[in-house]
Amino acid sequence: MSNTTLQGWGRGTWGQGPWNEEIDVVVTGVVGTTALGTPDGIPGVNVAATGVSATTAISQTGASTVTFTVTVVSGNPSNHPYYNQGSTNKYAIDGSTASTDVVLTLYEGNTYRFDQSDSSNDGHPINLYEDKDKNTTYTSGVSYNIDGSSVSQSSYVDTSTFNAGSTRYVEITVPDGAPTLHYQCYNHALMGYFANTLGIPNIATTTGAPVTGNVGTTALGSESVVTEVGVSVTLVGLQAQQSSVVTVPQCVVSLTGVSATGGTGEELVYSLIVPNQTANWQEVA
Repeated sequence: MSNTTLQGWGRGTWGQGPWNEEIDVVVTGVVGTTALGTPDGIPGVNVAATGVSATTAISQTGASTVTFTVTVVSGNPSNHPYYNQGSTNKYAIDGSTASTDVVLTLYEGNTYRFDQSDSSNDGHPINLYEDKDKNTTYTSGVSYNIDGSSVSQSSYVDTSTFNAGSTRYVEITVPDGAPTLHYQCYNHALMGYFANTLGIPNIATTTGAPVTGNVGTTALGSESVVTEVGVSVTLVGLQAQQSSVVTVPQCVVSLTGVSATGGTGEELVYSLIVPNQTANWQEVA
């Protein structure tokens, strides 16, 4: 607590007697932190903020083409999920055949490129399928390119053209509702793995409604974001984090159900002093 002024007026002898006027305490510049632990439901501390804005970034989405650099690793690499299955040659994605790197995530509406320009890909053109055994070829949104020119699928997989290309890639703009896709060699079994296809999340904004998350409700004035996951929002002078909620306000904050003890700093107290005097006189005849 800082910048505290204590004012009042009383009657009676110095330091005695009740106050007959209210004492006004003015407090400015309050800065504090309130920890709420892990609350259930709506916390007992209400923080109101108006005139705020926020930006949400969703990773793996955007207008740019995402490129996967494909190379072929021989010798049946043991960290590939199809180790000891199918061909002993396996596709590496960005240099790795590890399971966590060959499982891909493709978002609907985004464009992804499987770049096979490296010479290790000779004889191993990629196609996209709806199953690992290549029973159903997937062609929606798929294109093929050799040396800067778009070609048909049959031309791309033809050894005489594919092996001659200095740059070559398969590209897909993922349609809405696309199934899980399997990228595999046209000529050999189980060289690749699969790609999950996901929809891009929608951010819904409403007016006059609170923000609702896993725990607690936080009002953002005339704007709100509805989510089913933990949200950390940083605002001007205010930091609010759900789950373990911590509020650090630097503005006017209205608190409910809070008690505290503080020093009032320097006080000036004014009182009416009534002197207590004993008369000293002599009678004159």
